[in-house]
Amino acid sequence: MYKSMAMNLKRLSCGAMTLTLMIAAVGCTSSSSTSDDEASTEAKTPVKSQVDVTGVPPDMAQAGVTALDLAGPGEPELDRFNTDAETAVRPALGGRIIQHIASEPPNLNFAIENSAVIRWIHDAIHAGLLEFNVATWEYETAVARSYDIEDTVILSGGRGDDNENIVYGKVTEVGDEYVVTSGSAANEMSERRIAKGDVESVQYGTVFTFQLRDDVYWHDGEKFDADDAYFSWDLFNNPAVDCDEKRSTFVEIVAAEVVDPHQIRYFYGKQYFQAIKVFSLDFCLLPSHLYNLSDSTNKDFNPNATVDEQGTYINENPANIDFVGLGPYQLTKWERGQYLEAKKFDKFWNPAPEFAGYADVFRWRHIDDDNLAFQALLNGETDIFDRVKSEDYFGAATRDPNFTDDFYKAFTYVGSVGFTVWNVYQPQLSDPRVRLALGHAFDTRDWIRTNYKGLALPASFSQFRFGPAYNRDELNPDYSIEKAQNLLTDAGWYDHDGNGIVDKDGQELVIEALMPSGNKASEKFLQKLQESYEKVGIKVDIRSYEWATFLEKILDRDFDAANLAWTLGDIESDPFGSWHSTESTFDRRTSNMSGLKDDIVDDLINRGRIELDTDKRMAIWHQLHSRINELQPFLFSANVPRKIAFNKKLRGVKLYKFSPGYRLRDMYYEEGTPGTRPVPGA
Repeated sequence: MYKSMAMNLKRLSCGAMTLTLMIAAVGCTSSSSTSDDEASTEAKTPVKSQVDVTGVPPDMAQAGVTALDLAGPGEPELDRFNTDAETAVRPALGGRIIQHIASEPPNLNFAIENSAVIRWIHDAIHAGLLEFNVATWEYETAVARSYDIEDTVILSGGRGDDNENIVYGKVTEVGDEYVVTSGSAANEMSERRIAKGDVESVQYGTVFTFQLRDDVYWHDGEKFDADDAYFSWDLFNNPAVDCDEKRSTFVEIVAAEVVDPHQIRYFYGKQYFQAIKVFSLDFCLLPSHLYNLSDSTNKDFNPNATVDEQGTYINENPANIDFVGLGPYQLTKWERGQYLEAKKFDKFWNPAPEFAGYADVFRWRHIDDDNLAFQALLNGETDIFDRVKSEDYFGAATRDPNFTDDFYKAFTYVGSVGFTVWNVYQPQLSDPRVRLALGHAFDTRDWIRTNYKGLALPASFSQFRFGPAYNRDELNPDYSIEKAQNLLTDAGWYDHDGNGIVDKDGQELVIEALMPSGNKASEKFLQKLQESYEKVGIKVDIRSYEWATFLEKILDRDFDAANLAWTLGDIESDPFGSWHSTESTFDRRTSNMSGLKDDIVDDLINRGRIELDTDKRMAIWHQLHSRINELQPFLFSANVPRKIAFNKKLRGVKLYKFSPGYRLRDMYYEEGTPGTRPVPGA
C-alpha cells in the first residue's frame, strides 16, 4: 500500500534539533554603569503607549516584561517604538529592506544546516507544507491547502515490516470494539469494527494526509508536487545525509505514500506531541528534480546510485548555495562574506502583500563584528540591526542625532536562551557535583544587573520562557562560593599543592572555553566566568574560532566548554535531541552537545513525547526541567530580549515573541517614497 522507499535503508535514530543554534549571547553586552532605576524605566516604557504590567511579577516587570508578553498569542501593536509613526500612512509596494546578520550560513539547505539565520531567510525564500503564525501561535496551511489527521490501529502481532498489519482512520471505542471510519476524502475505507482483543495498540493523531496546492512553483519554474514532498522526507532515512541534528524528528515518520500528484500521506509510528509542527519550515522541502538521483527528470539521473552516492549528492548539491525554494522571494545573489539578496517571485501562489510582503527586495548583510555592524547601520548600509549592545542601547550612541534622526530603538523578548555547555565526556566535567559547583560559582543575577542593565531574565532551561513548558519555579543555582567549594571538595577537587588551582589525581581543573571570534557578547561573558571561577580555584582558558570552525568543534565534541545560545522556534520544544542519551554517542554530531546520559531524563522524555494531554505533558516537562537543573549539563545564563535598531522609514513593524522578533514581510514604506508604487486597489 505504501510507495516503496527510493532507497532501502536502515533507519537510524539520530539527533533532532528543534532548538536552533544562533550566534552566542543574544543582545550583546556592556560593562558601563547605569543605575537599575534608569535601566528599568527606559526598558519598560515604549514611546507610543504606557506599558501594562498588571499581574506581572515584580522581577519580570523590572526586566521589561509586560502583561502582553505573559498573555500568550496576540497581534502585536504596530510600530510600537517608532515616534514617527504616530500618524498612520498608506503602505506602498517596492523598495529594499536590508537586515543585518552576524553569521553567514555555509549553505541554505535547512535539512543539513541548522541555524537561526537560515530560518529567518527561509521565511522569505521558502515555504513548508504548513506555516507557524508567530502572532496566533497556530500552524496554518501554506504549500498544503488542507490536511486531515487520522489514527492508527496496530493489530496483534505488530505493525509488520511493510506496515501491512495496521488499519487507519478515525477511531472510536464502542464496548469491546474499536470502530474505524474514514477521516479523509483520500481514505476510501468502509467502517470497520475490530475486537479489542485483536489490537496491539491504538496510536492517535498519527496519520496526516495533505492536499497540496496545484499552483505552487519552484523558483526555477518547475511545478511542486507530492513526489517532492515524499523525497524531502525520505532523505532523512539515508545515513549518508549530513542531517543528524534534525534526523530523529523525521524518522518518527515510519512510512509515506503518494496518493496522487497533489496528495501525500505520512504515517507516524507512534503518537508524537509535535507531529503537526514537523510539517512547517523545519521540514525543508527540496525539489526532487534537483536532488534525487532516482528522479528521471534530474540531469544527473542515476537509478543505480548507492546510498552513499545519493547522500553525497544531497550534501554537496550546488542548489544548497543557489537555493531553489517555494517562497514569495527568490534568491538572486549571494556575494560570499558580504550579503544575500532575494527578489519578489512572480509565480508565488498568494501575491497579496499582507501575506507575501511589500518590498521588492530583501537583503541580508553579513557583518560579524557588532561594532562595525552598528556603524554600518549609521552609514545607511542596513535598515535593521538587532544586536544593539547594552552600552549603546542605554547610552550615548542611541541618543546621538546620527542615530535618532533616522533610526529608533526597540526591544522584544523572543524564544532564545544563552548558555555555556559543559562537555561531560571530559573527565574534569563528568561529575554532576563539579557542574553544580560551576553553577553556584557564577552570580547570574549580578551579571544581568551589571551587564544587561537589568533588561534580561535568569534562565534555567531550554524551553520558551513565556510558554507552559517552562517551569518558573526552577531557578538557577544560587550564588554561593561556599557551596561551590564544598561540592568541589566532595568530588575530590581541592588545591593539593597550594598553587591556587584545585586538582585531583594530579590533574588541575582547567577548562578551555570556546567562543565565536568577533563576538563581544561571548567574550565579555567568558571573561566574567574566568574571573568568577578563579575564586574557587578553577582556571578558564578562552579560545576563539571562526563560526564554522567553532560549530565543527562542538559537533565533534572537541571542546571542554562553549558559550552560545539557542533560539526556540515554538511555544514548546522537543527535548529529545538536546538531552536524550541516544543522542549522546561520542561520534554522533547531534544537538546533545553536552553528551548527557541519564535514565530519569530518558524516561521523562519518552513519556512526554507521546503524551497528547497538554496538562499531563506540561507536568512531565516541569519534572524534566528540575532534573536537568540537578545535573547541570549547561550553565544557563539569561533570556535576553533582542535589542533592535530600525530605520524610521520602515513601517508595519510588529514585534513578536519568536526570533528574530520581527518579520520582513510585514514591513513597508509610505506611499510616495521614492522607488515605491501604490498598492493596487488600496
